[in-house]
Amino acid sequence: MIIWKGRGILVLLIGALFAVPLGFGAASLLGTESAGFGVGLGLALASVAVFLLGQKWNAPVQGFHPGTGQPVLYRNSHTFFFVPMQYWAFILPVIAVAAIISSLPTLA
Repeated sequence: MIIWKGRGILVLLIGALFAVPLGFGAASLLGTESAGFGVGLGLALASVAVFLLGQKWNAPVQGFHPGTGQPVLYRNSHTFFFVPMQYWAFILPVIAVAAIISSLPTLA
C-alpha cells in the first residue's frame, strides 16, 4: 500500500523516471551485473529533482482570510509515506548507495 498526500506520489514517479533508464543503460553498456550502478546513479539524480520540487511546492504561501481580510499563512502538504517531499532528497541517496553497493562484485 502506497500512502501519499498532494503531489507526494511524484517521489516514486521521479525516482523511477531517472532510475529505470539509467539502470537499463548501464546494463546494456557495462553488462547486466552493473545495472544497480545505473539505478543508484539515477536515484541520486532524482533526489535533486525531488528536493527542488518539494521545496517549491511545500513552501508556505501568504494569503488573506476571505471573511476578515487578515493575513494568513497557507501551508501545503505534499508527502510520501508521511515524509515531506523535500526530505526524500536525503533518503533517496541512501537507497542509491545501497543499490550501487549491491552491484559491486563480491570479494569471494
